[in-house]
Amino acid sequence: MYSSGAPRAPRPRWNEHRPTGRFAAGRRGLGRLITTGVTVAVTTVAATAGVVSALGAQPARGAEPTGLALTAIAAGGPPAGTVLRAGRFIVDLEGRVLFLHGPSVPPGAVVDTATAGQWAAEGFNAVSIGVRMDTDGTFAGSSSSSSSSSHAGMPARAAADGSDPGLEQLATAVDAVVGRGLRVMIQIVPTAAAVRAGDEAFAAGLRRVAGRFHDVAGLVGFELVAPAGSPALNGAVRDTDAHHLLWRQSIAPFDAAASVVTNDEAALLVGWAAGDPATVLRLVSAADATQLGWFFDRPLNDTTLGAVARPYPAAVAGVPVGFTYSPSGRLLTLSYVPVPAGGGAFSGGAATQIRVPTRVYPDGYVVRANGATVVSAPGAGVLCLVTDARAARVDVRVEPAAAGREPPVAAPVAGDPCPGVTARPTAPPAGGQAVDGAMRTDRAASRATGQAGGTGGGQPGGMALWALPLAGAVGMASVLGGLRWRMRRGRGRGRGGRAAVAGSRRFP
Repeated sequence: MYSSGAPRAPRPRWNEHRPTGRFAAGRRGLGRLITTGVTVAVTTVAATAGVVSALGAQPARGAEPTGLALTAIAAGGPPAGTVLRAGRFIVDLEGRVLFLHGPSVPPGAVVDTATAGQWAAEGFNAVSIGVRMDTDGTFAGSSSSSSSSSHAGMPARAAADGSDPGLEQLATAVDAVVGRGLRVMIQIVPTAAAVRAGDEAFAAGLRRVAGRFHDVAGLVGFELVAPAGSPALNGAVRDTDAHHLLWRQSIAPFDAAASVVTNDEAALLVGWAAGDPATVLRLVSAADATQLGWFFDRPLNDTTLGAVARPYPAAVAGVPVGFTYSPSGRLLTLSYVPVPAGGGAFSGGAATQIRVPTRVYPDGYVVRANGATVVSAPGAGVLCLVTDARAARVDVRVEPAAAGREPPVAAPVAGDPCPGVTARPTAPPAGGQAVDGAMRTDRAASRATGQAGGTGGGQPGGMALWALPLAGAVGMASVLGGLRWRMRRGRGRGRGGRAAVAGSRRFP
C-alpha cells in the first residue's frame, strides 16, 4: 500500500516485447504473403478479363465474319460489295445490315445499262438474274433473248468457244447491273431433267457458276431454284468460292402461297403469290414487318411500281429495331441500335443509307433524325446519316415536303451513294444511359447482336460473364485466408512469448 521509496521498474507489456528468431521471421513472411496474394489476385482478374475480351471479339457461331473481323482475311479476300450473313441479317463488309429491293429477271431476258439505270432511279438496290441449267450442270443459254415491258435490252452474247454460252449471256447482264451500282443475285433455274438428276447436277452447276462469278463486286450469292438438296451443296460452292452464300427455296413464314430463299436464319422474299396491287402491298408490308428484303418476280409497270417502289433503309449502320412505311401518308420510320449485327465496332465511314424514290416524293422530302446527323445533300436519292457520338439509339422519320419547300429528289448515281462520309465513333453513353438504352431495345435487336440467352454472337455471355467476379473472389479469399492463418499462428506464438517472459520474472 505504501511505497518504500525505491523506484519500481514498469512491467513490460507483451506487445512491447520485440520478437526475435522464428516469430520475427513469421512477421516478415506475413508481409510477403500479403504482397504475393494481392499480385496473384490481380493477375487472375486481368487474365480472366483478357479471356472475356477475347470471347467478345469472336464472330457469332454460324455467321460469316463481318466488320473488323475481315481484316484477318489475307490477300485474295472477298471482293468489294460482298454480302455476308450475321444471324438472321445479311450484312456488308462494314457490318451494316442490308435490305435488298429489286426485280427478278427470268432466264433468257437481257438487261442493258439503261434498264439497270431505270431500276436504280426507282430506288432499287439489287437485281436477281436467272440462268437456265441443263442436266449435266452446263448452261446452254438462249439463242434469242426474251423481252417484256420491264426487261428490254441488247442481244445476247455467246461464248466464242461455244462452251456455257448461258454464262456469257449472264455475264453481260451482271456487268450492266453492277455497273449501275446495284447488287446482283445469280438465280440458277434447272430444267426438269436437271431437277430429276438431283444433287449431282446441282453440284456441277454450282461449281461452274461460282468459278465464273466468284470475283464479281456486289454479288449477293447464288440462288438454287429447286427443292432443298443435300447440305453438301454448300461445299460445291466453297470449292471455288470461299466468300459468297448459297440460297435455297422455302415457304414464306407469313404466307404459304409465297416463297423465300434462305441461308440459315437469313431470308429474302422471292416468290409472290400474285401480282395484283392488293396482294403485292400485303406481301411488301409483311416483308417490312419481318425485316426481309425481296426480289419482285412479276412484270414491272406503273401499277406494280406504285406498290413496290417505296423508301426503305438499304444499309443500316446498326441493328434494326424496326421500320415501317405508310403508303397513305408516305411516311417512313426507322429505329436502330448503332452496333454491328455481327459484333465488334464500326470503322470510320459506316453510314446508314435510305433509298428515297422520286416516284414517292415528287416535291422532295423532309427528314427528322434523333441520334444521327444527315450528311447527304438536300434532295439526294440516297439519304445518308451518320450516328452521333454517344448515341444509344437512332430514330429517323422521312415524310413528304410541302410543294416548293425542298428540292426535287435526284436519281442515285453509280458508285458509293455516300462518298466522303466519315462516321463519328460511337462511344458508349455514360452511366445509366447505356443500360437504359439497351433495355429499351426489343428482343429482336438483342438476338441480332447475339446477346439473347447467352448463345454467342460476338459478345461474352453465360459462363464468361460471371467468371471475372468469381476469379476475383477466389483470389481475395486466398489472401484473406492466408492472412487469418498467419495472424492466428502469430497470436499463439505471442501467448507463448508472454508466458516465457512472466516465468522468467517469477523465477529469476
